[in-house]
Amino acid sequence: MASDPDYLTALDSTRSEIIVPVFGDGIEGDVIGTLDVESERPNAFDSGTQKLLEQSARQLAGFWTRST
Repeated sequence: MASDPDYLTALDSTRSEIIVPVFGDGIEGDVIGTLDVESERPNAFDSGTQKLLEQSARQLAGFWTRST
């Protein structure tokens, strides 16, 4: 993570990060965005958090794809 030369962080205090893709059709396909959540706590995110963020990403996909 932070020791990887290609790793980018928004905050120096980040100790945990989870990034969930937002797919154009809500499930698969082209990635149209991401949800990026950071925490100062190590190991802050569990499978329940991941599931909630994935559900949120499916809901948000419609907002991006309807704007034309």
